[in-house]
Amino acid sequence: MKAYLANLPPKICMLLTLSAVVIAYPVVMVVLPAIIRAVVPETARSILSLL
Repeated sequence: MKAYLANLPPKICMLLTLSAVVIAYPVVMVVLPAIIRAVVPETARSILSLL
């Protein structure tokens, strides 16, 4: 598999990279804010409870 990927033409590598970015961008834009919204209130509560 490694040799196959090393011998791909540059156009195919760019196409694979572009499609990975197109797929990853919406996932990150949806999942990351959800994780932040879930973690920040818990962290704030635990910090305030220590005070």
